[in-house]
Amino acid sequence: MSPLRAFVACAALCAFVSGCRSSWELGRDHYKDARYPDALAELADAEAEYPELCREERAHYALYRGLSYLAVGDAVRADGWLSIAKRELDTHPETFDPEERGRLITAWQSMGRMPGVGAYGQSWFAGSPTGP
Repeated sequence: MSPLRAFVACAALCAFVSGCRSSWELGRDHYKDARYPDALAELADAEAEYPELCREERAHYALYRGLSYLAVGDAVRADGWLSIAKRELDTHPETFDPEERGRLITAWQSMGRMPGVGAYGQSWFAGSPTGP
């Protein structure tokens, strides 16, 4: 067997054994394990791949990068990434599973981005004669 064929066979075996995961998925796994700084590091490392990801993977990448920023207290950076995920949710809700949809909506609400939700609920000012 030539050295080139051996290298190709070894590379194929390594890809098969590793499960062919995208590198952003390790960041997602760190987020799910509450290892938020590690998640941010992995997702930042994977950002170069972002333009080549399919629509669904870009949405998941944005979701977990935004959630990770929010978890470490960086709401400004979280807002940019979660806005991308929210647009995906609004146009293709099937992209996210129910747990991910819940995380996104909760994050969106925690940043005060849900329309019509005030400090005391949706109708906190309904009894006011002058309105808000």
